[in-house]
Amino acid sequence: MKIRKANYGDVLILNNFLTLLIRDERQYDLGIDEDFVVTNMYENYIEDNNRLLIVGEEENEVKGYLYGYLKESDATYKYKVAKLDALYILDNWRNKGLAKALIAYFKDWCITKNVDIIEVNVCTQNKKAKNLYEQLNFKTINETLALNIQQK
Repeated sequence: MKIRKANYGDVLILNNFLTLLIRDERQYDLGIDEDFVVTNMYENYIEDNNRLLIVGEEENEVKGYLYGYLKESDATYKYKVAKLDALYILDNWRNKGLAKALIAYFKDWCITKNVDIIEVNVCTQNKKAKNLYEQLNFKTINETLALNIQQK
């Protein structure tokens, strides 16, 4: 398995992977549109030094990806923060270490950017994702509670 930075030739498959990721998350958040399709999301991120888009590939075929970025600093937060925004692995490549390898690469990139904290949002019911991050020593530091006032 090879981990590398994404290039323009990867953009179409990464947009497709993001669509699949969002559809997968629908099982945890019914507010997500089941017909949602991503187009032209990642092409502007390839050369942005504050964003990282990486792929895991085997025999020149992309099996998964990770997208993260440096968050803007603000006066209320004393740490430099990076956001792990998207991680998707093809079904038949899950539980083989690819996600951990992508996260390790992202962590190394964050270290070069003097990041203090990596944040990731996980749907409460997504036990597999939460377990993955907890295995890598991510800790819950915030929780968001929501009230759906339109639901009858």
